[in-house]
Amino acid sequence: VIESEVDMPIVLSFGRAAKPRPIISLCGKIAIAILLVTLFSANVPAAVATGTNTGTIADGSNPNPTCGAPRDVNFAVTGASVPVASISLSITMTHTYVGDLDISLIAPDFTTFTVFSFVGRNPPVGSDFGDSSNLNGTYTFSDVSNGNMWSSAASRNSNQNIVAGPFRTQMPGPFAPSDPGPPFTIFNSGFTGVLNPNGNWTLRVLDCAAADTGTISAATLTLLGPTAAGSRLAGRVVSPTGRGLSRVVITVSGGNLREERRVVTNQFGYFAVDDLQAGLSYVVTAASKRFVFSNQTQIVNLGDDFTSMNFVAEP
Repeated sequence: VIESEVDMPIVLSFGRAAKPRPIISLCGKIAIAILLVTLFSANVPAAVATGTNTGTIADGSNPNPTCGAPRDVNFAVTGASVPVASISLSITMTHTYVGDLDISLIAPDFTTFTVFSFVGRNPPVGSDFGDSSNLNGTYTFSDVSNGNMWSSAASRNSNQNIVAGPFRTQMPGPFAPSDPGPPFTIFNSGFTGVLNPNGNWTLRVLDCAAADTGTISAATLTLLGPTAAGSRLAGRVVSPTGRGLSRVVITVSGGNLREERRVVTNQFGYFAVDDLQAGLSYVVTAASKRFVFSNQTQIVNLGDDFTSMNFVAEP
């Protein structure tokens, strides 16, 4: 459903069988420009906890998959608001053969959410060992990220490192096809039902095949609570010369929205979307049959009202 145009005035101010290690060629990818805007309001309380009990990840064994003892990294969370509106998890780790791993986050009430699991493994369970790429660096998981762990692994040659950076959480494997892998999941909504987010959270890392090993050296969990009032997301779509562009469709998704919100820019290029829950992450796109935008997709962590999300058409 497309909402009505906004009526806004012009504003003048601006021991097992050896694992195969296949060689996978690097496929071309289409890049979409992403602008990440972070606007955390003082009204959105954040709780940041540093992980303890880091260390070596116990190796798995035969038959495949047989998991070793879990490496449980603990986060003592205090000062978190209810409900959990936004969540971010950062893991600094090394591990050869990412397909061995099953990683999940567990809340104090034992609500469990898969971060990623058995990357590159095809069904049925136990038919292969998954992707042979390695982890080496800091990997951050949140809904404002756009990285795909499965695609990133598939783009590496055998025994190469998956480039560290921001990623989305994904459904667990085994799954086919392995590129792009299983669908993204919504990390933010995974723990909204937790009645009391304060207490011990657990990052559980399992190695479920023999021979390849790794270590967790650091981890950080960030929980963000929502503001009480709905917020406004607004901005303008303009030509390269600054002229407002009308009839451009603005689509907002993510956060706690069950369906996309759409508005159309008015004759001066302005748009606004009201009553969005603050403290959540939203994906905003601009679409037009007449214009192409270099920043077509933008991501915002919405605190208070944000009224300067602008899109500029290419010449």
